[in-house]
Amino acid sequence: MDTPSEGANMANRISVKLNGIEVCLHSDGTVEWPDRQTLFIADPHFGKEATFRRHGIPVPMGSTQGTLQKIQHRVCETGVSRLVILGDMFHARSSLSRDVVESIERFFSAFTDLSTILVRGNHDAHVGQLPSSWPMEIVDPFERIDNLVMTHHPEKVPDDASVLLCGHVHPAVQAGDSIGKLPCFFYRDRMLMLPAIGQFTGTHVVKVNSGDRVWAVAENEVFPVHSERR
Repeated sequence: MDTPSEGANMANRISVKLNGIEVCLHSDGTVEWPDRQTLFIADPHFGKEATFRRHGIPVPMGSTQGTLQKIQHRVCETGVSRLVILGDMFHARSSLSRDVVESIERFFSAFTDLSTILVRGNHDAHVGQLPSSWPMEIVDPFERIDNLVMTHHPEKVPDDASVLLCGHVHPAVQAGDSIGKLPCFFYRDRMLMLPAIGQFTGTHVVKVNSGDRVWAVAENEVFPVHSERR
């Protein structure tokens, strides 16, 4: 039976054990796996603002740079050697504008020792071929690191795996009338769903059942809002 346990609790991160794997949930929506020096993110949707402007929709610029700055800060702070993107790196082919591409290439140049993996998501399928010069490995869903499975869509966890990490849904939870909804980490049946790290993304409120675990993120805090055990 899966019995996740909560460990150290800090203002901007919380350490949890999920079916034997200890990870750190950060208030920016990232998941750190210290034992494997790995940082997981989901749904950056880089260049979404460029796609909207291309279609004549006036939106603020800079969301891609803001998202990259969050990732860069967390990579530096944790000192990880591997970054895993759990799908939807870019929003569309038109998202690969010159300024967005240059921002991505500056990121890669700043972290030459960082191994980057992209797990294909539904938006990635429409983006097409990415520059071959980018130091990034692109893999299909259900790729593994030890007994941890990586996908984009929520999926049933294979019987021989401990935990599955995914994105896609952009999960959020209702945190009270005065606060409204907040992005969250959502854990059910050995599956951990990450909030979207992209600044220019929406959210979807998830239905919480008995036995689920939920951690909300707000500004510089991450905190449990539903922590029943089975």
